Amino acid sequence: MKKALFFFAIAILTTACNPYHFDGSTSIMLKKDPCFGVCPVYTFMVDGTGKASFIGVRNVAKMGSWNRQLPPEATNALFEAFEASSFQQFQDEYTAQVTDLPTTWVTYKTSTYEKTIKDYFGAPEALKNLEKMVETIAEEDAEWKQ
Repeated sequence: MKKALFFFAIAILTTACNPYHFDGSTSIMLKKDPCFGVCPVYTFMVDGTGKASFIGVRNVAKMGSWNRQLPPEATNALFEAFEASSFQQFQDEYTAQVTDLPTTWVTYKTSTYEKTIKDYFGAPEALKNLEKMVETIAEEDAEWKQ
C-alpha cells in the first residue's frame, strides 16, 4: 500500500511540475519552399514539449539536420498563439496568379485535428504573424545542435 501511494505521489508531482502546457502529440511544422532567387528553404518542427528540429536545405545558415530544446516560456507562448488564432478557421490555401514567390506551408496538429495551410500569396495578417513567430524561432542561431 505504501509503495502504491509513493508512486501515486510521484506521478502527481511530476504532472504538477511540468512547465509545458502542451504535450508531444501537439506540434507545429513550418516548411519554406524555394523561389527563383535566394529564398531560404527549410523545414522546422516543434512539439508541445519544446523538442524542435530544423532541416536546412538551401540559403540558410544551418544546413542539414539540427535539434534543440525550446524553453517552456517560448514553447507555451507559441502554442497558445496558435490556439488563440483559431487556426482551423483559416482557409486551406492562399494563392494568386503571381510568380517567383516562395511557398510557406504551416501545419498545426493537436490530439483532435490536423490542418495544413499553403501560403503563397494573400494570407491574412493573423496567419502571417503566426508564421513570423515560428520563423523567428526556427531561424535563430542559439542552442541548436547538429
